[in-house]
Amino acid sequence: MTRLGPSLTVLELGCGPGRDSRAIAAAGHRVRAVDHSPVAMERARAGSDRPSTLAFELKDAESALRETPSGSLDVVYAHALYMMLSGVEMERVLAEVRRSLRPGGFHLFAVRSVSDPHAGQGEEIDRDVYVGGPHVTPVRYYRAETVDAMAERGFQLVDAQYQPDLHLYYVCHRRP
Repeated sequence: MTRLGPSLTVLELGCGPGRDSRAIAAAGHRVRAVDHSPVAMERARAGSDRPSTLAFELKDAESALRETPSGSLDVVYAHALYMMLSGVEMERVLAEVRRSLRPGGFHLFAVRSVSDPHAGQGEEIDRDVYVGGPHVTPVRYYRAETVDAMAERGFQLVDAQYQPDLHLYYVCHRRP
């Protein structure tokens, strides 16, 4: 994230135990990290290695975005959260991400590919969305064309890289 600029204002959606948010804040950025899981938030808040520029909040992604002033963020970051959202939720989140980012701001995210060994296990309840088997809740896997189509929600695609060994797409959008 240092390549994007110094001292950025970042919102991490679905921070889990806070590993990424700690690293981003330690690099000199102001980070607001949210997760809807009380267990994840308890883990994120534990420990004394929290930079003063890092705040953790127990909150779902949509609520956190709705509470964020328009154009106030340099970066919205989400690692694997979008796999857990329905199509309708994803549309709302993308609209709120765009609204929350300043012009020129970045939307960075990672999602699992349909090549993941768990994709296709359980019952397919929508295209590339599975529940049952290893999936306690519905999980969405992504195709290259699905990732590309996300940029059509008011972003410019800067980069999308597929990492086959991890079955992950790493994506960078920019708000025009």
